Amino acid sequence: MKRRQAILAIVGLSAGVTGCSGRQSRDGGLDLTVFNQVETAYTMEIAFFGDGDSREDARAYATSLDIEGESRETRAAVVDPGRWLVRYSVYEDNSRLTDEGHVHYIPSENGTDSLTFDIQETGAVTRR
Repeated sequence: MKRRQAILAIVGLSAGVTGCSGRQSRDGGLDLTVFNQVETAYTMEIAFFGDGDSREDARAYATSLDIEGESRETRAAVVDPGRWLVRYSVYEDNSRLTDEGHVHYIPSENGTDSLTFDIQETGAVTRR
């Protein structure tokens, strides 16, 4: 459990640093929404990576979302619109890993930039 706490501390620090970059404006940013379709609470750790010289330079945004049962969490304008590699890990009751993976985000042509996930009954994540 200590390793997971250390990871969460790093993720929290990264989110705090990137939050100062002026991306908090709703205009022109990519919105992130996670729907929890079941009664059990889940935690989703998520990070956006772009092109960069190293993994640390490439990370543009990272956060940990606590999503109560049958609810949703939304973050507005987390990164600038663009192409992103999005990595995630999902934990049931903030402890048991139920899913991890990644998606490739490519901006839409209609200008509605959002990324939406669903947490299913098994704890697996699907993208809308």
